[in-house]
Amino acid sequence: GPSGGGQVWTSVALSGVTKGMDGLNVSQQSARSSTSIIQDGTAGTKMPHQWERSTRTLVDSARSAQRLSTNQRQMAFGVQKGTDAVMVQDNQTSTRALSGMIQSCENLKARVEQQLESVIRETVLLEEEAARAEVVNARLREPLSVSEECLAIRRRRPAREMTRDTVERALNEQVAATKHSLRMINGVLDAASKELARLRQCRERLEEDVEQKSVALDVDKEALQMEHGWSEAGSLRHPASIALPHMWRQRTEQLIEESERVRSTCERLRSKSRAIQEEIDTLERETRENTTRALGRKIEEAERLKGDCNAAIVTVEGEIATMDSARGSVEQSLNDKLGPLSLARSRLSVRNSKPGAEAIRDAAERSLEKEVADLEQSIRKLQLETARQNSDIKRLEASKAQLDSDMQDKTDALQIDGECFQMLQSLSQRMTNPEAGR
Repeated sequence: GPSGGGQVWTSVALSGVTKGMDGLNVSQQSARSSTSIIQDGTAGTKMPHQWERSTRTLVDSARSAQRLSTNQRQMAFGVQKGTDAVMVQDNQTSTRALSGMIQSCENLKARVEQQLESVIRETVLLEEEAARAEVVNARLREPLSVSEECLAIRRRRPAREMTRDTVERALNEQVAATKHSLRMINGVLDAASKELARLRQCRERLEEDVEQKSVALDVDKEALQMEHGWSEAGSLRHPASIALPHMWRQRTEQLIEESERVRSTCERLRSKSRAIQEEIDTLERETRENTTRALGRKIEEAERLKGDCNAAIVTVEGEIATMDSARGSVEQSLNDKLGPLSLARSRLSVRNSKPGAEAIRDAAERSLEKEVADLEQSIRKLQLETARQNSDIKRLEASKAQLDSDMQDKTDALQIDGECFQMLQSLSQRMTNPEAGR
């Protein structure tokens, strides 16, 4: 890296400086030894060539020191330039790294904030959907109560009218469908409650992540905007970061992905809830309409049978009256024949009192006997007819009593079914227009 190259270059320059300093030290030592030799010599005993050589040695030593100083100065300038370049390069690298980290953190923060808005929006939508499901759940209680009450009311019908008719089956189907709808909508409410809890958890974690990233961004921006360091910064030891950049990014990505999965689940749940509510509305309306139609047909059929029963009663009553009149006529005819029979018998008895010689079986005797026999046979026939007429009248009266009882049963059943029909019609009005029901 650039900073590593700068360090190698600085080390080489410092090595050259060290070698130059060693050479300068050797020359200074030689100069000092020569000076000491000259100083130790006796005055006036130094030879001219020695005197010249010592001077030249000093001059050479000074020139050598000057050259070494020049080299040292040039090397110092090189080291200064190298360290300045390394400092500038490291500062630019740190600045770019901070800027890049700030940009990455802002991008991730923007994604997290966008996901947080989506989670909040999904929470609101799911709460609204749960509220609608609660309304449907509350509305289903009334059809269930009405249908069960109608079943209980219809159990009070007379025994003759207690039939498992289409109304009974329709009411049972309505109860079963409503209970099934309640189970489905309660399942939706349970799932919505669980998903709302998961959304709240995601929201809390997203808000915490946004808050942490906001703090981290403030710290990094403050570090980027710093122009001067702290005086005690060099003595402070900063703890090394444990999390690596890819772990930091991966944690946020996993949080976003988990929130996406929860939102997708909530969207599917809302869609399923709407479909279930539409199905429930359709099922409730169809079963209620089927029950109302079946009950209407039952009432019409009962009214028709009641009319037939009433007509039969009128007919039977007329027949009873006719039979009673006919019986009276037969009885009158029978009574009318009792006098002639008594007269004919009396005549025969009177004629039996004639003397023996005169007691003959003449035409008058035979005619009176035939008259008595015919009258007795006629009376027996009339008595038989009277008995038959009495039996027919009793049978007609029994039939009329049964018709009267059936008529009363149908009247009671019609009253019960009419009450149920009014309850269903009122329920239909409330279900079609809830505001009108209130």
